Amino acid sequence: MDASLAIEKFREYLSTHNEELNPEKKERVIIDMNELRMFDKDLSLHILNNPASCLPWFEEELKDMEQAMHIGFSGSLGANSLNPRSIDSTFISRMICIEGIVTSVSLVRPKLRRSVHYCEAEDQFYDKEYRDGTMVTKLPPTNFIYPLKDQNNHTLNSEFGLSEYVDFQTIKIQEMPENSPPGQLPRSIECILTEDLVDATKPGDRIRVYGIYKSFCYGNSVFPSQFRTVLITNNIQYLKALESIQMEELSKKLDTFKLLASSSIKFSAIAPTIFGHEEIKKALALMMVGGNEVVMKNGSRIRGDINILLVGDPSTAKSQLLRYALNFMPLSIATTGQGSSGVGLTAAVVLDKETGDKRLEAGAMVLADRGLVCIDEFDKMSPLDRIAIHEVMEQQTVTIAKAGIHTTLNARCSVLAAANPILGSYNERMSVQDNIKLPESLLTRFDLIFITLDSYDSERDDSISKHVLNMHISEGKNETEISQPLFKDFIAYAKSLRPKLSREAANAIAKEYAQIRESKDKKHLMTNITPRMLETLIRLSTAHAKLRLCETVDIDDANAAIELLRNNLIRKVVRKETIKRIKIEETSASQIEKEGEPATLVQRLTDDLRSRIRDAIFNWKVSNPDQETCSLVDLQQAIGFSTEDLSSVLEDLSESKLLHFSDNIVFFFE
Repeated sequence: MDASLAIEKFREYLSTHNEELNPEKKERVIIDMNELRMFDKDLSLHILNNPASCLPWFEEELKDMEQAMHIGFSGSLGANSLNPRSIDSTFISRMICIEGIVTSVSLVRPKLRRSVHYCEAEDQFYDKEYRDGTMVTKLPPTNFIYPLKDQNNHTLNSEFGLSEYVDFQTIKIQEMPENSPPGQLPRSIECILTEDLVDATKPGDRIRVYGIYKSFCYGNSVFPSQFRTVLITNNIQYLKALESIQMEELSKKLDTFKLLASSSIKFSAIAPTIFGHEEIKKALALMMVGGNEVVMKNGSRIRGDINILLVGDPSTAKSQLLRYALNFMPLSIATTGQGSSGVGLTAAVVLDKETGDKRLEAGAMVLADRGLVCIDEFDKMSPLDRIAIHEVMEQQTVTIAKAGIHTTLNARCSVLAAANPILGSYNERMSVQDNIKLPESLLTRFDLIFITLDSYDSERDDSISKHVLNMHISEGKNETEISQPLFKDFIAYAKSLRPKLSREAANAIAKEYAQIRESKDKKHLMTNITPRMLETLIRLSTAHAKLRLCETVDIDDANAAIELLRNNLIRKVVRKETIKRIKIEETSASQIEKEGEPATLVQRLTDDLRSRIRDAIFNWKVSNPDQETCSLVDLQQAIGFSTEDLSSVLEDLSESKLLHFSDNIVFFFE
C-alpha cells in the first residue's frame, strides 16, 4: 500500500469512528488495532511495517480535524507483541508491543525543538529547528550545531524564553522476573517518552508499551559495528487494568472453586512433595490470598499482605517451602541474605554513564509490588541491610531522598523469609530470641513465625521415608493431589475477593487480643504482644474468609485465625513421665514435658542443674589455672554430668563471652 492510499484509508477510518476516537486528553488519541484490522487489514499491516513513514501524515490529518496532536495504539499486534528477550533485528523500524516491568526511570529533561536568536547588529530574529531520530516527523533529521553567529559573522543572542522545548524522559523495561529463564540474566530495553507520556510510570510498574523499534549509532562513528536500539513510545498501558478480563474468565469456574473452598483438601495442594508441616502449609495458603488493604482518608495505609518467617534446624524443608511459593505465585522474586544489600532490596539512585543524568532503579521489593519476596538465609543479612526493609514490611513503601531525588515507591508485597538459628541448630534450652538473634522491631513485623526442629522419631522418620520413596517411584506425580493449574486459578480468584469484617468476628478478635495482652505467663511467648498483633488477627481472619470464598468474615474465620496464632505464638508446657525432647513442627518452640509435676518445678530443677554445672566448670578452672584449653571429653570426665547437659551449658557460657566453645574444645579467657 502506497502512502497516498494509506492516508485516504485513514481519513475514511477517522470519519467513521470520530465519536469513539474523541480523546479525554487532547494531546493523544488511541487507536485500537483490533478495530482498525477489522476496518482494513492492509492499512493495519502498513502501519505495523512502516510506522515512521505514515504516522506523521496521520497526525496531520488529526490536526486538520481539530483532534489530538499525537497518535497512540492499543490492542493486539499479533507477531509484533513481544518481550525484551524475544526482540531481534527483524523488528527494527516496525511497530511493536513490549510487556515488562519498569526497573529504571530518568529525570524529565527539556529537549530543544526550535531555538530563537536575536541579532543586535541587524535587529532581526532568527530561528532554527532541531530534529533527530527519536522524533516522528515527515522531515529528515537536522544537524545539532547551535548557531552563535549569523552569515555575516554577527553575534547571535539566544532567546531562551521564545524557544520551543519538548519534555523528554527515558525508562528501562525488563522482562518479568518470573518469566526469565533460569540461570540467565533478565533482558531489558530502553524506551523514550515525550510530551504527555513523561512521568506516566514509575519503577516497579508492570506495563505494556507500544512504539517504533529503532536503532542508532554509538557516538559519531562513520561505520559502527554495533547499534543502540530504543523504543519510541506512543502509548502505555498498565497490566493491572487487564486483571478484570482475567477475573471474568476465572468466574466461569466458580462452581469448581466452591467445591474446593468447602473442603480442607485445598491445603494439601501446598507443596505436595513435602511431608508434614500442615500448619505451615495452611499459613502459606493464607499468605497467598492475603488480607484486605485499607487506605485511610488521611492517606495512610494498613497493609493486607501477610509476612512469614521460618526458623529451624537445617534439612527441615524451609528452603523447599520457599521455592514452592516462589514457583507458584505469578509475581515473585527470590533473593538471599548474603546476596542482597539494603539498596538492592529497596531502591537506588545511579548515574547514567551515557548522559550523566541520575536514574532511579528499583530493588527486589519494589519490583515485587503486589507479589511475593522470598528471602533465604535471612539471618545472614547485615543489621544495616535488615533495617532498610523495616519500612517496606509495615508501611509497604520505599522512601528515597538521595542525590536531589525525593520520592516514594510502592512495595506492597508479602515477605517469606527463612533463617537458621544462630548456633546452627535450634537450642531448646535457650529462649526463642536468643536462638534467632533478630531484633524485636523486626520480629513484630512478621505475622507468623514458625520453628521447625529436626527431632528423632522413628515413626515419623518411617513416614517421611515412605513419602520420599513414593515420590521417586511415581516420578513426582501424586494422583490424590489437586492439579496445580486449578489451584493457581482458585488462589487468584480468592485473592480478588474483599470480604467485610462482621461485628461478631471483630468482638472475638478484640477479646482474644486483650486476653493475650493480659497474660501473665509471657516468658513462653514468641515475641512481645504489640498492637500489630491485632492487625495480624484481622489479616488472618480475612484471608481465611477468602479461602472459603465468603463475602463476610464471620466468627468461624476469627476462631481459625485465633487458633493458628495461638499455636504459633505460645510455647506450651505439657506433662509427661520423663523429660525429653519432642518434635514441634508447627508451633513456636520446643516443649519440656514431665508428668505429675508442675511446669514451674521442671523449670526450676533445670535451672538448678545448669547452675551446678557452671559452678563445677569454674571450680575446675580455679584448680587448673595453667590450663587454657580443654576438650569436652576430658572436662566431662573431670566434673561428671552428661555430655549433652555439659555442651548446653558451655554453649550458653560461650554466648555470654565468658569462654569460647567450638568443635568440642573449650577455650578459657584469662
